[in-house]
Amino acid sequence: MHPLIKLQQYNGTQSLDTFLMKFQCMASYLWWDDEDMFQCASLEGAAGQVLWDIGPRATMADIVRLLKTMFGTQFQAECFKAELHARRRAPGESFQQLFRGICR
Repeated sequence: MHPLIKLQQYNGTQSLDTFLMKFQCMASYLWWDDEDMFQCASLEGAAGQVLWDIGPRATMADIVRLLKTMFGTQFQAECFKAELHARRRAPGESFQQLFRGICR
C-alpha cells in the first residue's frame, strides 16, 4: 500500500513544466496507466477548462499538448522577451528581488 500522496492542483498561474514533472513522477511511482492519469489530472480554474474543451475521447497526451499550448512557454517567447526588455527596478525593490524577478 502506498502512503497518501496529494498532488497540488494546477490552475494555469504556476509553472506548467514543474507541475507536469511532479505529475509524471507521481504517476510513475504509483504505476498509473493512461486512464489513471486522465482521472487524476489535478486541474482547476482556467487549466480545468481544458478538460471541458478537450472532449470525452481525449487521451492524457492530448491534454498535455493542449496545456502546453495554452500555458507553456514555447509559444510565449516573444511576450517574455518584451516583458524582460521593459523590466525596470521598482521603487524600493532590492537588487536581489529584481534578479529573482528576471530569473523567473
